Amino acid sequence: MRRMTVVVAVALAVLVAAGTALAFQCPKLTKAAGESITKAEAAVGKVADAKAKAAAQAMVSLAKELNGAAEASHKKAVDTKEANLHYRAEAEAKAAKALADMAASM
Repeated sequence: MRRMTVVVAVALAVLVAAGTALAFQCPKLTKAAGESITKAEAAVGKVADAKAKAAAQAMVSLAKELNGAAEASHKKAVDTKEANLHYRAEAEAKAAKALADMAASM
């Protein structure tokens, strides 16, 4: 439970602390998050402890959702020309990468 609280706190901190985003950064960040998710999935398969494995799988699952949301936000931002959606996409991609990196280090 404590680990999940830390995960949520980190995700929220990344979302709140997101700086200014440029349109071309969104795809780069979602790609980096996708690569981290792939590495985390491989690392989760090697975790022996069932409790730690379940926590890591939950983090990877949440990272995938955030990365998908980042891609959707970027696509909508391109279509509607709203800068706010680029900021959201950047924050979502950064949070996804942070979660995936945490899961990979378990």
